[in-house]
Parts: sequence; structure tokens; C-alpha cells
Amino acid sequence: MKKILLIVAATLSLQMNAQVRRVDYKELQNYFLKSYDDVAKKELTYIWVQDKDEFDAMFGIAKTMNNTIVEPDFENNYIVALAVPETRMETYLAIKRVEIENEKDMKIHCIKMESNKLDYFTKPIVIAAIPKNRFVKNLVFCDDEGKEQKRISLDKVEREKQRLAERQAQEQKEAAEKAAKEAEMLAAKAEKESKAAAERAAKEEAIAKEAERKAAVAAQKQQAKEAKEKARIEAENAEIARLAAEEEEARNKEAARKAALAAQKRQAKEAAEKARIEEEKAELARIAAEEEAAANKEAERKAAIAAEKQRAREAAEKARIEEEKAAIARAAAEEAARAKEAERKAAIAAQIQKEKEAAEKANKARTAAEIEKAKKDNEAREYERSVRERVIEAEVKAEMERKRQEKVQKQKQAEAVEATRIAEEEREQKLQKAREEREAQREKERIAREEREREKEEAAEEEARIRKEVEKEQAKKERKEKRDQRRAEREKEEE
Repeated sequence: MKKILLIVAATLSLQMNAQVRRVDYKELQNYFLKSYDDVAKKELTYIWVQDKDEFDAMFGIAKTMNNTIVEPDFENNYIVALAVPETRMETYLAIKRVEIENEKDMKIHCIKMESNKLDYFTKPIVIAAIPKNRFVKNLVFCDDEGKEQKRISLDKVEREKQRLAERQAQEQKEAAEKAAKEAEMLAAKAEKESKAAAERAAKEEAIAKEAERKAAVAAQKQQAKEAKEKARIEAENAEIARLAAEEEEARNKEAARKAALAAQKRQAKEAAEKARIEEEKAELARIAAEEEAAANKEAERKAAIAAEKQRAREAAEKARIEEEKAAIARAAAEEAARAKEAERKAAIAAQIQKEKEAAEKANKARTAAEIEKAKKDNEAREYERSVRERVIEAEVKAEMERKRQEKVQKQKQAEAVEATRIAEEEREQKLQKAREEREAQREKERIAREEREREKEEAAEEEARIRKEVEKEQAKKERKEKRDQRRAEREKEEE
């Protein structure tokens, strides 16, 4: 009896362990395969698409005005596809059913049927969305007879993804460390360059100060030189004025000498005129004496006439002499006036010419000095501007370097914060995964516990049923034995 119960329990346990559960799925319509390079030439190709990027790279949308496109949900579904190469045979592809076996294998039973030959080529394809199950470990593609054609280990893929993610995280970490080292090197280099720039700026500032000092000294020297030049010009002007005064005095002396000569000439002329008059008088006296000697009688008469004439002539001569003297005096006065006017005009012209020449010289000297000063001022301003521009450029470079350092520092801080955040997210993901694994383990334990309880209940029910059947068999056997016994007794009685 115990052996029978154990056999029945083992059979029930095997049946429970080999339980199969049907899963509903949904076909995704109006998609086509972009490339058939990975499709087997003569066989049915089984495809599992893991994410949207892979799906978009593999499939295209056959959109029309009337159809509706359903987007695949990779979060909650496994996306699988069946495809055959381009063919002229009328081909039917379908997923017959999807089952979960032993709570770990999701078996996808596929159908491929060919019938008539067509006049055109077709590209058969089937895409389906199957709900995910967290206990499923393998996707198994089977043919119509249930024979396994392709097995995909989800754990292996997940481990591969995990390894890839860990490798990417490690590479990112190494890249971040490398970037941090490079940033530190760049920061050190930038700090060094900043110090060098500051030193250059300090040197340029010292050069600028030295240039300003030299410019100030040059300006002082220029001012002293200009003052000296001004004193020299004033001395030259004084010397020119002295020479002009001497020339004026010499001209005055020459004019006085000429006036004296003119006076001497006039006196000599007057003396000559007087001598001529005396000679004429002597000649007249001689003539008179001769006439007196020639004619005594006539002499008296003529003497009277001559005396009268002489008186008239003397008066006329005297008047003429006086008139000549007056004319000579007028001429001398006019000559002196003309000489004075000429001297005055000459002096005025000379003075004007000197003043004009002095003014021109002064203007030229002042213009040259102003041009030279303006040139030097422009040179000094240009040098000062260039020095100031260099100082400003150095300050701008230092400020830009400081901002770049701040930016690099902020970037490093942001990278550190990002690395901390990523590490925190990874830790949170690991904790979440651990929690999910614990939940899954608890769920498995609960399911196993429920299955054990159900198995116990079913075993108890089966044991009770078997016990009842055994009791029935025993009762039946006893009844049969009693019937046989009664029959034997009746036969014996009949005998």
C-alpha cells in the first residue's frame, strides 16, 4: 500500500514539475524587414529584438492612409520575428502557440507552410509581442512538431549586458580618471601659465612704469631744452635788437654826417656865391673905374646912373641872393625832410622787415617746436597707449585664464558630482536588483510553498481516494468472497 502511494505521489510530482502554461501574444502588423543579409537562404530565421534602436535599424513601417501602426513595448514584452528569404512560393508563417514550461523556458512554436508557386516574389515576415515573465530564463524557438530550433539564454544575455555595462562603466571611470588627471595637468599647466602671465604682466607693468619715468624725464629734458632754446631765441632776439639799434644809430650817424656834408656844401656854395658876388663887385668896380677913367663927364652922369643901377642891381642881387639863400634853405630843409622821411621810412621798413623776419622766425621756431612737441607727445601717448593695451591684454588674459580655471574646476566638480551620482545610481540599481531578486526569491518560495501545500493536499486527496478505492476493492473482494462462499455453500447444499 505504501509503495502504491509513493508511486502515485512521484507521478503527481513529475506531472507538476513538467507543467506547461499557455501565454497569449499579439502580432505587430504593417512592418517590413529592411535587410535580408542575416536571413538564412532556405531555412526559417528566428529573430529576437532586444531594444528599440535594434528594431528601428532592422524593420521599416509600411504606413498607409487606413492602417494603424502599433509601436513595440520593449519594457513589458519580448519582441520576436520569423522571416524567410524572398520567394515566389506562397508561404504562410505564423506562431502556433507560446507556452511557459517548467517556469523557465518560454517555448515559441512556429509554423512554415508552402503551397502554390506565384507569378511574383514575396517577403514573408511575422513579428509578435509576447508578455515578459521574470521567471523565464530561456527563449526557445520550436518547429511545428515541437522540436527545438534555437535557444536564447536570457540570463546569459543579461550577464553579457551586465558585463558590457560594467566594462563600459569601467571604461567611463577610467576615462573620467584620465580626464580628471588631464584636467589636473591642464589646471597645473594653466596655473603655471597664469603665474607666467602674471609675471609677464608684472614685468610689462614695470617696463611701462620705467617707460613712463623715462617719458617724464624726457619731457622734463624737453621742457628744459625748450626753455633753453627759448632763452637762446630771446638772447638772439635781444642781440638782433641790439644790432638793429646799432645799425639804426649808424644810419642816424650817417644821416647826420650826410647832413653835415650837405651843410658844408651849402656853406661852401654860399661862400663861393659870396666870392663870385665879390668878384662881380670887383669887376663892376673895375668897369666903373675904367668907365670913370674913360669918360670923366660921362662918369659923373654915368656914375649917378651906375650908382642908381648899382643900387638897383645890388638890391636885385641882394634880393636874388636872399631868394637863392631861401631856395637853398628850402631845398636843404626839403632835402633834410626827405632824408629824414626816407630814414624814417627806411627805419620803419627795416623795423617792419625785422619784426616780420623775427615773427616768421619765431613762428617757424614755435611751429617747429609745437610740431616736435606734438610729435613727441603723440609718441609718448602712443607708447603709453601700447603699454596700457599690453597691460589690459595681460589683465584680460589673466582674467580669461582665471575664468577657464574656474570653469575647469566647476567641470571637475560637476564630473565628480556626476560620478558620485552615477555611483549612487549604480548602488541604488544594485540595491533595487537585490530587492527584486529577494522579492523574486520570496515569490518563488511562496509559489514553491503553495505548490508543496497543493501537492500535499492533492497527495492527501489522492491517498484518501486510493484508500477509498482500496477499501472499495477490499469490500468488493470481501463481498465476492462472501458470494463465492455462499455459492459454494449453496452448491454444497445442492449436492
